[in-house]
Amino acid sequence: MGKVIVIGSSNTDMVFRTPRFPGPGETIIGSDFSVIPGGKGANQAVAAARAGAQVVFVAKVGNDDLGRQALTGYAQDNIETRFILTDDGRPSGVAMILVDETSGMNSIVVAPGANANLLPEDLEAIAFEIQSADVLLVQLEIPLETVLRALELAAVTGVTTILNPAPARALPAHLLSLVDIITPNETEAWQLTGIAPEDADSMLASGKELLRQVRQAAIITLGEQGAYFIHQSGANHSIPTVRVNAVDSTAAGDVFNGYLAAAIADKMPFEKAIRRANLAASLSVTRPGAQPSIPGHSEIID
Repeated sequence: MGKVIVIGSSNTDMVFRTPRFPGPGETIIGSDFSVIPGGKGANQAVAAARAGAQVVFVAKVGNDDLGRQALTGYAQDNIETRFILTDDGRPSGVAMILVDETSGMNSIVVAPGANANLLPEDLEAIAFEIQSADVLLVQLEIPLETVLRALELAAVTGVTTILNPAPARALPAHLLSLVDIITPNETEAWQLTGIAPEDADSMLASGKELLRQVRQAAIITLGEQGAYFIHQSGANHSIPTVRVNAVDSTAAGDVFNGYLAAAIADKMPFEKAIRRANLAASLSVTRPGAQPSIPGHSEIID
C-alpha cells in the first residue's frame, strides 16, 4: 500500500439536475437537487483511498457545519485528516453544479471560501509528511503559491509529483519544472501549450510541448475516448477506455487522478496505472454525484 498525500480543496457541492443548461437571463425548472461532498482535492483524496492507497489529505475548511460534515466523511474513507485546518474567518468552500440529464455533462461555479486561505506557511509544519509520501497529488483550486511550495517540499526527497492543472490557467515554468506527471484534459492542454489536441498530429505536438515543461510524463485525459500519454522514455499512444452510458460526469477527472496516484504509489507499471484510472473514471460517470460516484478498488477489473 503506497502513501499518497493530496493537498487541495474541500467543497460541498450543491447539485441541480436539469433537462438542459439555462441561457443568459433564463430560469428553468430542474428535476432534482442534492448536497454532496466534493472539491477537486477532496474528490481525488477519496478516489485514492478507495483505490487502496494510504491517504493523507491537507486542506482548509470553515468553522461551520459543512466543514465538520466533510471531516466526518473523509474519516469514513480512512483518510488521515489531522492536517486539515479550520479557518475561523472564512466559510467552507461551496460549488454549484448544473448537470444536464440528457448528456451527463456539467457546468460548475465554485466559491472557494477557506480553500483560498490555505497558504504556503501552512505547509511548513507538515514538510515531513509531504516528504515521506510516495506520491504528492495537487490541483489548482487552492492558491498557486501553495501548490508551488508543496512541489518544492516534495522535491527535497524525490517524491513523485502529479499535477492536475485544473481549473485551467497559465502556470509559471518553475512550477512546471517540479512536476513529474501532468494530467490536463483537452482544454487544459490547449491552455498550457497553445495547441488544441484535436487529432493524432496535434495530440502528439501538444503532448511533446507538455513533456518539455515537466520531468517525466504528460497524460491528456479525453473523456469517453480514454487518455493519451507521452513519456520521457519515448513511449506515446492513446489508451482507450470502456464505453458506458454517462449519467453525471462530475468528478470523473478527479477519479482518474486519484486512482492514478494510488497506482503510481503502489509501483504499478505506468500504462497499467493509466488503464486502471481510465476504468475507474468510466465507472464513476454511470453514477450521480462527486464522491458518491467514486468506485472502490474491488469494482475495478483489469
